[in-house]
Amino acid sequence: MRSPRAVMSQLPGDCPVTWTVLGANVLTFVVAFVGGGSLLNLAFYAPEFLLRPWTAFTYPLLGVGGIFWLLLGGYVLWMFGGSLERAWGWRGYTVFLLAVSGSSAAALWLASVLLGRGAGLAGFGMPLAAVTVAWASINPYERVLLYFALPVEARWLGVLAALFVAISQPFPLGVFALAGCGVAWWYVREGRYILVRPAHPRRRLERTERSLTLNPIAWYRRRRLQRQFMRLVKGSKEDDDDTLH
Repeated sequence: MRSPRAVMSQLPGDCPVTWTVLGANVLTFVVAFVGGGSLLNLAFYAPEFLLRPWTAFTYPLLGVGGIFWLLLGGYVLWMFGGSLERAWGWRGYTVFLLAVSGSSAAALWLASVLLGRGAGLAGFGMPLAAVTVAWASINPYERVLLYFALPVEARWLGVLAALFVAISQPFPLGVFALAGCGVAWWYVREGRYILVRPAHPRRRLERTERSLTLNPIAWYRRRRLQRQFMRLVKGSKEDDDDTLH
């Protein structure tokens, strides 16, 4: 019998951890919609953090908001998060998600202690913003389609994600919540080399070559590389013809 991770690996994108997060969001969304049970024990609430410390890592599993947000946010998480997971491996990506989720929650808890104000987190909004910042830090000049229509460089998309975090909580709580985005930037630059042992390069290469993706960014990159290759081949043939004549 295959393990759950092996089953998840068969889904499009070769990103089992990302699919697990998305699946948990869909499941909890349905449970909350039909009123099948209370999910408050998974949500993070700063004044109760010391009594329920696990909520610093479980709140991203809650499917909150409308169905449109779940679909759009889930697609963006699958696209950017899946890209990071394929590059870092499932272990490195899991450490990343735990780090950005936990740091956002811890920062809000600290803010609630200092300011005497309550704050809560539920849903994958914070990790999604951190994933976007991390991907944009790696590919700052890559062009993506914002809302499938407006081309924008990834670095500005990262700025928009950080701005979303800042305004998602009342001031100044939103500033503290930016800790997750800061950890994402640090993880890309240094953290993953410190916290995670790199995967075997040959194994990663074989997995990447076997994987099929529905990611439009990957399609665009492959298509662009193919066009560049064909131009080089065509140019070399013309040079050979000129030499013969």
